[in-house]
Amino acid sequence: MFFAGITTMIAMMYFGMSRSGGRLSPPWSLLANGMLLAQFAVLHSFLLSKGGRTVLARLAPAGFGRDLASTTYVAIASTQTLLLFAGWSPSGIVWWQAKGAALVVLTALYAASWLLLGKAMMDAGLALQAGWLGWLAVFRGTKPVYPPMPESGLFRIVRQPIYVAFALTLWTVPTWTPDQLAVAVSLTAYCVAGPLLKESRFADIHGERFARYQARVPFWLPWPRPAAPSRDRSRRNDMRDEVTIYSTYARNWWDGSQRFLRLLQNIVPARMRHFTQVVGAWNGKSVLEVGCGGGFMAEALARAGADVIGVDPSGPAVLAAREHARLENLPIDYHVGVGERIPLPDEAVDCVVCVDVLEHVENVDLVLGEITRVLKPGGLFLFDTINRTLLAKVVIVGLGESVLRLLPRGTHDPAKFITPAELSRKLVDRGYEVGPIVGLAPVGIGWRLDFTFGRFPSTQIMYMGHARKARSPLR
Repeated sequence: MFFAGITTMIAMMYFGMSRSGGRLSPPWSLLANGMLLAQFAVLHSFLLSKGGRTVLARLAPAGFGRDLASTTYVAIASTQTLLLFAGWSPSGIVWWQAKGAALVVLTALYAASWLLLGKAMMDAGLALQAGWLGWLAVFRGTKPVYPPMPESGLFRIVRQPIYVAFALTLWTVPTWTPDQLAVAVSLTAYCVAGPLLKESRFADIHGERFARYQARVPFWLPWPRPAAPSRDRSRRNDMRDEVTIYSTYARNWWDGSQRFLRLLQNIVPARMRHFTQVVGAWNGKSVLEVGCGGGFMAEALARAGADVIGVDPSGPAVLAAREHARLENLPIDYHVGVGERIPLPDEAVDCVVCVDVLEHVENVDLVLGEITRVLKPGGLFLFDTINRTLLAKVVIVGLGESVLRLLPRGTHDPAKFITPAELSRKLVDRGYEVGPIVGLAPVGIGWRLDFTFGRFPSTQIMYMGHARKARSPLR
């Protein structure tokens, strides 16, 4: 079944999914093809979860469930593959078909991608990947001996070479059709997101060894990433410490050399556009930025005419902010301090800006209490943060940190993300009038191939908003 699925996949994709045993008419063909793609991704992902492994153990003959779990998984996955590629209903449209030298080159690349996939599977243990391991153990009357955690061969370059190689097979075909594009996009998305479940399983099985491997080898793309500095391993192995990260890269804050810092700088215009609509004129307003880092947002506020105070727990980042403000002749008052103990007197400022902060603090209530203390009655609290949703966890942590490496790994702890409803409730309890909350997300690509940001219809990943403090104390 394994080889039948692989052979069918190779043949069908080589012709751009334009061949089939039969063809349905629209819209039934679209529905059927969509269901075929969905069953492949959803069932694959489920079988890699803890619940899926329990189901696999129950599907084999009594007494052999756990021994044949890997074999059962391969049998089901191979059947799914066969269904997807043999049962596909082609559109009949061919956009482009390589000829001459282009055909030779693409055929060679396609073959090389499959050879690379074969190599990756061998590095991971071919008996396990092809489903032989369980049956061999049963025939011998022994327990399956699983190969060690793969770290050699292609696994020295990236942690997921099987998924990378499979994605390459999707995009090196010599025939392009709407069908091939749909398959390539859908299965590439699965190749990026699906391994996160596999990594969770490896973390449970291999523990510290996998954590060291994970810190050393990139997830999907074979180039170095900015690594989060190490810290006390007794506080988990995820190395989450934004203050340490900011301190480490403080000297690079304004030089444009670090992609994740350019990303932070690219969010500033979207924040300023939105907050300016709320505040109106900044001239003469005293504004505190909590968590100012090296000063991206603080300088934008100062240039808009505000009297800015910046507070951040990272001493090196504050030094970088002071130096850059001096060079730009901007009168910004920077302090080293934390949101839980803001070094300002009561009712000191007209506005508090708190962006890229609430998702990092240990105690949101303490920070909100301090912000309320230093904000004048009727003053504005302007914020953005990350929503606590599965989508945000996948995009920010899974893709942003592990796959695309736009951020140092360990920057975010998803458990600290906060939903708009939770934040609004906390603010209302402190006497604020909460304004509309809007989405914030990438909306374009800049000249250095960095994301640019703007308002977004959904708040499922990031959101920003404002709240006005009561003009008189709550009674």
